Amino acid sequence: MIKNIVFDLGGVLVGLNRGACEEAFRRIGFNDFGKILNEYIQGGFFLDYEKGEISTEEFMNIVRSYIDPQVRESVTDRQIIDAMGAFLEDIPDYKLDYLLELKKKYRLFMLSNTNPIAIEIVRPFFLTKGIPVESYFEKLFLSFQMKMVKPDDEIFESVLVSSGIIASQTLFVDDSPMNIETAKKLGFKTLLFNPSDYLTDEVNKIL
Repeated sequence: MIKNIVFDLGGVLVGLNRGACEEAFRRIGFNDFGKILNEYIQGGFFLDYEKGEISTEEFMNIVRSYIDPQVRESVTDRQIIDAMGAFLEDIPDYKLDYLLELKKKYRLFMLSNTNPIAIEIVRPFFLTKGIPVESYFEKLFLSFQMKMVKPDDEIFESVLVSSGIIASQTLFVDDSPMNIETAKKLGFKTLLFNPSDYLTDEVNKIL
């Protein structure tokens, strides 16, 4: 019996627009940002930021080091933040309504590989219902705060211990096959979500 649901953020609740993000960075002189996006899945400074191993200031400085030297000094922090924000799309109202319905019957948690810039960008997305993100979930498990990332075992184990939930009674919803694989290994019930699908239908099939 499922008593708890753990949702990923990007790709499950928040839509991701890689093309818009790459174009936004090109406009500020970072022409190879697509390559960085590929590399950060395996390692690199982006993943360091999501693990909380470097500060936002350090992250900004590294990003600037990749920007065309002719325009580098004129690029503001706000422009870099806005370029990162282009990766993240608004949350459809139906998903927010669904979370509120689920919360009446299940303990809800968020587990996300994310960073300080991204989480501040998405906060207003939840406020379209006049409710802050923290009110949708019992707890937010954010990689940069936990100093660990999916798909490593330790972050899932930390969620179990911290929340007091049992893996076999918990549905984990994520769009990454690697993350799903770890969750399955640890005994979670899982849903590998395709962002083109309707979240409500896919979760309800399992519940």
